[in-house]
This record gives sequence, C-alpha cells and structure tokens, in this order.
Amino acid sequence: MMSRHIQTNEKYKDYNKAYVFCNTGMERYETIQFLKDCETYWGIHIIKIEGVYSPIMGEGVKYKIVEWDELNMDATPFSECIMHMNKGKYDGMPNQEAPYCSERLKTIPAKKLCDDLFGVNNYIKAIGYRKEDMPKRISWSEIEAEKGKRIFPLLTDFDYPIGQGELNKWWNEQPFKLNIHNKFGNCELCWKKSDNNLIQVIRHGTRFVEWYQRHEKQYGNTSFRNNKSIDDLVKLASLPTTGKLEFDNNEQTDNCVCGF
Repeated sequence: MMSRHIQTNEKYKDYNKAYVFCNTGMERYETIQFLKDCETYWGIHIIKIEGVYSPIMGEGVKYKIVEWDELNMDATPFSECIMHMNKGKYDGMPNQEAPYCSERLKTIPAKKLCDDLFGVNNYIKAIGYRKEDMPKRISWSEIEAEKGKRIFPLLTDFDYPIGQGELNKWWNEQPFKLNIHNKFGNCELCWKKSDNNLIQVIRHGTRFVEWYQRHEKQYGNTSFRNNKSIDDLVKLASLPTTGKLEFDNNEQTDNCVCGF
C-alpha cells in the first residue's frame, strides 16, 4: 500500500523512486508472485537484488541485481551471509543475541544499491510502519527527528494513521493480494517467529527443515528461541493437536521484518 501510495500520490510526483526487493532465498513462492503482480497490475518496476558475500577478512557485503528467473529460492544468500559473518566476531547462526541476518541480507545490500543509484546517503528511505507500530517501534517525536532521512507515509499522509483494518479494506479493493496467511509470513522459517507460528509452518510444509539441520550441525548452534533445534520444532509439530499448542505465556515474540 505504501509503495502504491508513493507511486500515485501528487506529493511524490517529482521524486525519483527505487522499489527494491532484497531476496534472502527463504521467501515463500507466494511472495514472489505477489511482487510480480505489483509490477503487472501497478506498473511498478521492482529492482531485485541479492547480497554478495566473501570469506575474505576485510571484504564487506556487496549486492547483485537479478531478474525474476534468476532469484535464488534455496536460501543460498542466507547461507553465504552466515559464512560471511562467521569469518569475524560472530560464531554461529543468527539468533536473538546475534540478530545480524536482516541487516546483512536486506539493509546493507539495499543501501549500497541506493548509494550507487542516487549518491551516498543522497536519498530518503520510506518505512511502512502502521498504526499498530506506535509507540513501541516509532513515536511522533522520532518521526519529527527523522525529517530529511526517513518518511513514514502510512502514518503521516492520511487523515488518521493507517492500521491493519484500513489496510485490509484497501486490499479488498485491489485486483490481487498476498495469498499467505499471516501466521506463515514471508520467510518460511524465520527464527523471529513465535514457536506456535514455526510449528504451523512445519505442519503446513516447508522446504527448509534440512537446511536448518545442515547449518545447525555446521555452526554448532541454533537460531530458535530457548535453544530449540529445528528437530525439536519438527517433533513438536508432529504431536497430536486440536489446532493449538500451549507454550509458556511469557514467551517473547519478536516480529521479523515481514511483521510476523
């Protein structure tokens, strides 16, 4: 919704715009189809990039531009990102104590692309926060302080900040949707998902159980909460259930970058 608003609203007509998708290789196929639909129905050109990583000390994260038929779908960028981070101060897979993956897979590659397109830091970033993100993730004072660096159109450009209800209503009027239940999210087994959501993903079917098994063995740790391994989650997912598993009520749920 934010991208479509920026594309069509008079306020942004004189801006040079870049719509960027950073592929980790762990996204669901429905996410890719959704992005293709954005191009087809709205005429938005999406620049697809993947991080480029090196085992050599002193070499930083880079990026490459790819086309739809070149997108990696087996989490190779994620694997190479972990390799890249383990040449330095980190030891193991990303987790709550070392949440490095989003920055290295998305933030840094996107920044380097935009630096090349517009000049170093010579651009404004649009952030899709909505009403539910206030005040935990963003406040009005922080929005004011970010002027000239970041904008938050769903919070500032409407009579009232856009929330999930307004978002759902807007999408009901569009010719396509992201056909993923919100408990699944975009990246299939993002370690920031709650245990309940991860178990639901495993029950529904995921292509990354063996990927996590292989990487846990290689790096000697796990990404998931309370040191659960992927095998622990698979075992929980195999238990008889009436549709809900009970976990500690104090379980912390950190939203991943897709919001789930």
